[in-house]
Amino acid sequence: MKKWTTLMALAVLAGCAADTAGLRATDLRDPQYLRAERTISLTFPQIQQALFKHQAACGSAAVFSLDERQTSYATIVARPAGAVNFQNALLVDLTQYQGTIMEEWRVKTKVYAYYADSATEKRIDQLFNSITHPEVCANQDS
Repeated sequence: MKKWTTLMALAVLAGCAADTAGLRATDLRDPQYLRAERTISLTFPQIQQALFKHQAACGSAAVFSLDERQTSYATIVARPAGAVNFQNALLVDLTQYQGTIMEEWRVKTKVYAYYADSATEKRIDQLFNSITHPEVCANQDS
């Protein structure tokens, strides 16, 4: 009986363990993985252009993709070289707001990441720096 109870407890614990190998973008959008929220005073074309400039200057950049059905929404994904899943990725959801008399065009961002450590915070800062200062590479002293 003890053996059976122990096996059942292990099965329950194994079911609760996170499977990071199969981590998807939809999994990261859970509020527990929200790491930052920022507002950028740029438009989607300006953000995409900055990422292209960063790629040209530094050899790599995050990937910008516009939502096919709603042009006010987009996503940026920044993964380490060779990564195929979202375990070490930064996922940034973007919402573009049209400018008014009172405010300029702006984009509100929500950054999601599986890990919540200082290295992740540094990567988030580097991602936003690649948009605001596309000619500066992360390995250069600024």
